[in-house]
Amino acid sequence: MKNYKYLVFGFIIALFSAVGCVTDDLYTEEGPDVGTSTVKLNEIMSTGSPDWLELYNGGNEDVDLAGFKLTDSSQEWTIDALTIAAGGYVTFDCDDSNIPNVSTNFKISSGGEKISLYNAAGELIDEITTPDMSSQTGLTYGRENDGADNWLVMGGSKGTANSSNNDAPLITADDLTEFDSIYEIAVSDADGLSAVNLVLITEDSVQSLEMVLVDDDYKISVPNFPLGTQVHYYVKATDNTGMTSFFPETAPEETNSYYVTNGNAIFLAVNYQGADEGNLGDVTFTVEAYDNVAVTEVKLYYVLPGFTIDDKISVLLDLADGQWTGIIPAQPEESIVKYYLRAKNEAGNKTYYPMEDADFDHDILDTWPTYMAGEAVVINGFSLFTNSNPVGGSDIDISVHITYDTGDVSEVKYYYVVNYDPATYDGSQRVTLEWDGSLPTSNDFYTFSIPTAEFTSGDDIIWYMRAKDGDGDKHYFTRGQGEDFDKDVLEDWDKMIIQ
Repeated sequence: MKNYKYLVFGFIIALFSAVGCVTDDLYTEEGPDVGTSTVKLNEIMSTGSPDWLELYNGGNEDVDLAGFKLTDSSQEWTIDALTIAAGGYVTFDCDDSNIPNVSTNFKISSGGEKISLYNAAGELIDEITTPDMSSQTGLTYGRENDGADNWLVMGGSKGTANSSNNDAPLITADDLTEFDSIYEIAVSDADGLSAVNLVLITEDSVQSLEMVLVDDDYKISVPNFPLGTQVHYYVKATDNTGMTSFFPETAPEETNSYYVTNGNAIFLAVNYQGADEGNLGDVTFTVEAYDNVAVTEVKLYYVLPGFTIDDKISVLLDLADGQWTGIIPAQPEESIVKYYLRAKNEAGNKTYYPMEDADFDHDILDTWPTYMAGEAVVINGFSLFTNSNPVGGSDIDISVHITYDTGDVSEVKYYYVVNYDPATYDGSQRVTLEWDGSLPTSNDFYTFSIPTAEFTSGDDIIWYMRAKDGDGDKHYFTRGQGEDFDKDVLEDWDKMIIQ
């Protein structure tokens, strides 16, 4: 039998109360002398589901238990025809169900009470008053060695030999969810606990929170995390000898986890890939969506060049092996496709990808993310240029993919001129935007924004980009010109017309 250790330490949380197995009084008086018998009470569980007790036959002969009686403080239960082998054990559940030879007609108070054993002649042959076990969830009260006089609080060994091994604490816990503001568990150890901690791990932080004992359970307030956060967690219990146990048992290498959804579906991953490189051919969206209840539907919405928001097309994604998939048909090269995704859960709540905020509103077309059916992504140069529709009063976002095999990109600039007139152009009209973020970026994309608050329909913008590779060499880019582009020939710069 495992000999678990247990220690109480405090924490003030109101509005919690302890619940025992039953509400019988606590008995502490010494029992009377009992008759001689090889059959004895050997181990008692009073905090179980169900409670139970064990008899042990320490003699050399089998014993017929027919007519033997077990009692608690108020009930009596008779054993039917049943034999306990020499050196053997029999156990009975104590759940008040009164099933012959299986379960008694009484439960055992976790607050402690007197349990007695009588032989068929009605003689008292064993008796013990159990201690208060309400804070010892999962532990038992049993003889240190089978049939011996000394009783201890120890780890349960129902139907097997008792022992006093020094083992790790016993943790009884349910999974932590996003809906738990207070997390409570039971931790037991017969010789004392030194610490019980809840460890919470997110992408941004690791927190080890000391749990404290309140009304027989260890409890802690759970911090709030932002929507969409995946929270990994585990419990670590340490006894006074330094032995530890974990919930789940695979921790800390493998933890449990939950997502913060606030009752809505969230998008864990969204990827799309063209049948051909550069998002040419059919483009397949692969989506992972999660909800604590269930995601019932994921839809993809998109518009093509020249479409208005009223022309948007919807695609109902298919679910297979935990992933939702849907296709936007192939589009001509350099077509700008705008899209967003919507998920719905069992409650009918709808959420969107991207998340709706100041940068995205599914009712405002210019805020939708885009991709372009374009040239394949290449190493050692520019590729996959995209820009939002050039509309007066709405900033134009320009994005380009840049990589070099001579080292990391060391500089990216975007140059443009509004309403270029060769007769009056003297260079002062050129505007320079310089990338001021990290170099290189995590995905090798660089995005610039041209403010158009003062532009009107029909205005034009000519532009080009310049980047430096790892050797400091300069490279230039406009659509269709490639590395042969000459920045000094303004008529060759790329052009956009404000709508």
